[in-house]
Amino acid sequence: MANAPDSQAPGQPLAVFDVDGTLFRRGLLPALTRRMVNAGAFSERVREELSEDYFAWVERRGSYENYDLLVMELFMRELKGTPVEELRRCSRIEVEEHGRRLHMYTRDLAGRLKEAGYFLLAISGSPEEVLDLFLRPLGFDRFYGTVLEHDEEGRYTGRQLHTPFADKRATLKRFLDDTGMPLEGSVGVGDTFSDVGFLEMVETPIAFNPNYGLFEIALQRGWPLIVERKDVVYNLSSRLEDPLLRNSAWWVG
Repeated sequence: MANAPDSQAPGQPLAVFDVDGTLFRRGLLPALTRRMVNAGAFSERVREELSEDYFAWVERRGSYENYDLLVMELFMRELKGTPVEELRRCSRIEVEEHGRRLHMYTRDLAGRLKEAGYFLLAISGSPEEVLDLFLRPLGFDRFYGTVLEHDEEGRYTGRQLHTPFADKRATLKRFLDDTGMPLEGSVGVGDTFSDVGFLEMVETPIAFNPNYGLFEIALQRGWPLIVERKDVVYNLSSRLEDPLLRNSAWWVG
């Protein structure tokens, strides 16, 4: 499921981005979950549960993928019975306060590609309610996110109707089938193993701040490895010749 697409020019090049950890410096869903706790919409115990999962990851006692799954489980457990408007309200507040906490490389890359006429597409596990608010100011034309079911009274049921992030390759393929857009000149940027599916399809895949699963595959296949640390961006593998892609990235490979 995705938001209504903007019109596409014939032959318009495509750029595909992951969101959490790739554009946004942290996860949109954990941030939104904490916001819902602060608003009193979710139980206070969630704050402690989130902290346990988060510190297990940052202390390298668990993987980010496990943390991501646990956050989604907590979110869906607490969401049942929550008014749709409350999630939308908290999403607006979160994006207004923290929506500019972006990685420099991917933020600037999206801007350059947009100016060059690329169609910007995002695929994420975060709910569509928050993705819409986060991505539109960045110039994204279309996105696929988690679609949450709600009842006739405007309350969430705790069920997911669509989870495009579960198979990003299939999601991108469906988008291409629907739009007829070409992959010639296409670019993709992701940060975890779950992004490999769409990165394999584009003409120029970029592994950005990759986890080990993505790092290993990118290294084997000669994909560019871009790492952003503090205010410096490094390219560790496979020099990017296109100035749109290499701008601000120091070649150290």
